[in-house]
Amino acid sequence: MTDTAPEETKIEETITPPPPENDEPPVLPKVPKVRSHAENADSEELTKRLQKLALERQKESKGERLKVIQGDNTSLTHLTSAKTFEDLNLPKHLLDAVYAMGFDRPSAIQEEALPRILADPPRNLIGQAQSGSGKTAAFTLGMLYRIEINDPPVTQALCVTPTRELAIQIVDKAVAPMAANMTGLQIVLGIAGAEHRSKIQAHLIVGTPGKLVDWLKRKQLITSGIKVFVLDEADNMVDLSGHRANVQTIKKQMPRTCQTLLFSATFPEEVVKFATKMVENPDQILIQDGPEFLMLDIIKQLWIDTRGYPGGKMEFLADIYSLLTIGQSIVFVATRKEADQVHMTLSNAGYTCSVLHGSVEAAQRDATMEAFRAGESTVLITTNVLARGVDVDNVCLVVNYDVPVDKDGQPDFETYLHRIGRTGRFGRKGTALNLIADQRDLQILAAIEQYYSKDGQEMIQQAEADPEKLAEVIEI
Repeated sequence: MTDTAPEETKIEETITPPPPENDEPPVLPKVPKVRSHAENADSEELTKRLQKLALERQKESKGERLKVIQGDNTSLTHLTSAKTFEDLNLPKHLLDAVYAMGFDRPSAIQEEALPRILADPPRNLIGQAQSGSGKTAAFTLGMLYRIEINDPPVTQALCVTPTRELAIQIVDKAVAPMAANMTGLQIVLGIAGAEHRSKIQAHLIVGTPGKLVDWLKRKQLITSGIKVFVLDEADNMVDLSGHRANVQTIKKQMPRTCQTLLFSATFPEEVVKFATKMVENPDQILIQDGPEFLMLDIIKQLWIDTRGYPGGKMEFLADIYSLLTIGQSIVFVATRKEADQVHMTLSNAGYTCSVLHGSVEAAQRDATMEAFRAGESTVLITTNVLARGVDVDNVCLVVNYDVPVDKDGQPDFETYLHRIGRTGRFGRKGTALNLIADQRDLQILAAIEQYYSKDGQEMIQQAEADPEKLAEVIEI
């Protein structure tokens, strides 16, 4: 030990958003509301306190509903649930970082998952829990726990996510603060725009499937030293309609001894069956009582029939924002074209909104997301690219401009849950509005309600197509 100040953890900057051209219309509002350092500090402290309360409430109501399935017949007497972080025998640098991040005690999923993630020998795991339950912190801790700092860096942990926004969030909000005391740790983002001319030197990589497969084909990503392989939003990653082909390509390059961790809030039965074939003898932590227990009670769900509204759902949406005082909100649409149309309509009406989808340039996507997190934009119109995992503390309203359907036009139950889970974060109240434009929309939403509703109870309440009256029932 020396008395010199520790070096900062190095996160390779792969994207630098260029300044907008003078002849391009500005994406950000003309008069951005930028929080002061004091306001940011107060907001971060409030989020930590709300996070503690939410995790404790969730543990009380949901903990006993977690079903643990052992992957093999070996003794698990040493893998009892961890009631405190001290029970895990973490090294001091990680324990200190966990407490600095605002975690006092493990959440329900962390109690069961962490003893298995940190076990010696390592155990493979499929983990399911509600949105905001601490899954990201669990697998991040698992990755950092296995890493040995060396120079030149050898890649020892790889996390694969479905979108660049989620990859950036995992690095900025989980890996970086949890690795604050790991001097010399090098982290690389594997996302579009991240180019390397030679082999990648990093202890930990977080990236999207397409970019990581590209690096593998170019022999720039060396996998022989990887100890932990993580799939976040794993159901989407291994689903046939998701990233299965690329994920299988990446998984085949992992060492046989590599630990595999799969996490998501949703795990349809057929996806679990496939995952158990892809991963050797995984332990499973699943919500045992059924899909209705995945729903966050703190989110008020409403549907509005806009068929008789002058101008339809587009005008209704514009009128909502003209009459309601709303913090930040996300509007989900079905297609990129529709996202642009909604963005144009709201922008022309004078609202500070931005748009984000797969056709937006990578640098602009990053700048848009950063501005939305900073509160410089209050409305974000997007496709399902932001439906999963992305957390913005102050989102109090989610609008399903188009109800979610899969590629066959059938109700997409998992996407609905992930979309509305962008609000109601850490115990804050939130509202999800579903706009109905035709009979098919109504049938799809009814099927979603039936899937998640407990004992046939009404879960999504109808609200009158009157923005002024809507203000009386909405929770923001």
